[in-house]
Amino acid sequence: MGLFNWFGSDEKVEEQTPIKQQVDFSNFTKITDFIYMKSGITDLDKRALTSSRVQQYAVSKNIYKTDYFLNEMKNNNEFYQEILNIVTVNETFFLRESKELEWLVEYIKKENRPLKILSMPSSSGEEVYSILLMLDKANIDISNINITGYDINSQAVWNAINGEYDEHSLHKIGMDERNKYFTKNSNDLYEISPFLKKQTSFLQQNIFEIRNENSKYDVVLSRNMFIYFDNEKRKIALDTIVNMLKLNGIYIKGHADHIYKHPKLKSVCYGVYVKSN
Repeated sequence: MGLFNWFGSDEKVEEQTPIKQQVDFSNFTKITDFIYMKSGITDLDKRALTSSRVQQYAVSKNIYKTDYFLNEMKNNNEFYQEILNIVTVNETFFLRESKELEWLVEYIKKENRPLKILSMPSSSGEEVYSILLMLDKANIDISNINITGYDINSQAVWNAINGEYDEHSLHKIGMDERNKYFTKNSNDLYEISPFLKKQTSFLQQNIFEIRNENSKYDVVLSRNMFIYFDNEKRKIALDTIVNMLKLNGIYIKGHADHIYKHPKLKSVCYGVYVKSN
């Protein structure tokens, strides 16, 4: 039959209806257990919406069974990272829990020397840029301040490097500060000033995969990360943080974080600790 005859033919052509795959994630705890082992996140089984999104993502990749899902996470780093990006929460904003940041600004002013600071998790960069903004506003020279941000969520790291924020992220920033430290772009997003950006670096990093970190920091902020861990993972995470601090270095935790008493950490004030011998 020729092409034109085919178009004009009265013959009926049967449409092939795709067979719908049956989804079976009934033993989904295998997935949450693996994520816990790798990332320390303990509450995924209690987050119905997040679990649903994870499963929807798997189905979008034509994965319908838990065992196949688990195998893909183990052998496909890109797939596993996408799952981490779904399950990690990045709800933050500028000047969040500012009392401890104000303490840090005074500490930096008093020290008056080059300082290496780590923010972990750094989310989309609001905490890092808040510190630099507050320092500059207090007329402190930021050229001696280098802040590194670590986060397990690769999308959050990209957003931090990009440095563009919406109105919600800036709701505690006044208009004078917006005009000084941000430029509003054509997408109605506020881009952080380059002179603040250049004092920063952001990396995708999992605290439980840090081994023998060569960099030693004067200050480590780790705020609202421990809320996702059980006691075992909290101990490992805190040991890692202490190891990354210089002697007499400062550790700042979040309001909701529960940490165990560490022999090398001495409380300075609420939420702030100094590393001793």
